[in-house]
Amino acid sequence: MPRDLLADKKTLEEMPPLSKEPAAASPPPDPMPLYRMPVSLLEERFKKMKDLHPYALLLNQDDLDDCDWLEHASFEPHEAASREKLEYRLTICGELCSGLFSSAYPTETGPLGSLVKARKFPSVDSADSDRKRLLLGHVIATKTTSNIVTDSSMDFPSDWRTNYQLGPPVGHHEEGETVCLHSLCIHPDFHGKGLGAVLLRGWTQRMRDAGIGKRIALICRERFVEFYEKAGFKKLGPSACKYGGGGWFDMVMEFENNGDEDDI
Repeated sequence: MPRDLLADKKTLEEMPPLSKEPAAASPPPDPMPLYRMPVSLLEERFKKMKDLHPYALLLNQDDLDDCDWLEHASFEPHEAASREKLEYRLTICGELCSGLFSSAYPTETGPLGSLVKARKFPSVDSADSDRKRLLLGHVIATKTTSNIVTDSSMDFPSDWRTNYQLGPPVGHHEEGETVCLHSLCIHPDFHGKGLGAVLLRGWTQRMRDAGIGKRIALICRERFVEFYEKAGFKKLGPSACKYGGGGWFDMVMEFENNGDEDDI
């Protein structure tokens, strides 16, 4: 069973090392999960997510339906990645992508109960098919040889299914030293609980610990600049990217920098 995300303050740090190979089974958590602790012992930022029991997993092409649904539930149509672009990223470099999950039965009440009834979710396991696995948030990423996100790094090769390349002119570049964060989102029904900050902090730490690059780069709207600055990113200025009509700001986290978390 996946380790509960709130088992300790390390969030995603104890996920297995990045690899394209199937992950080995994780040992059961030693500390008591936060959802079993008395509320009086929890930090204020964890109380908001106590009833969600979130946990993190790597993503792959099997998660395409859920990621496509979440992407379009979270972003404006002109900003959301297309289904094929998500499929490309989850297939080619799924080890760079993380999902934040919870689970619920159709009979459950509250936000999780409403969500589980909204669409068909996969079962947590075959032995208990009524218990559904719910994708609450995701991080989708690739790598590039540029120091910042470009329109080329946000694109993907049209023939990627039949002609895989380590260093294509557009899209994921396996030997790149910059991790491009293309999508960080939390389902709108669960905003304001700190889930975005927890997911971002754990994911950035994991990228740092993996030693796969020198930095993380992203583009964001001006209203999100402060959120990313608190997470350790530095604002570089207006981005040259024209994706989604332009109007973005370049932000970069060099791996020697640290940041704090905040609510999203």
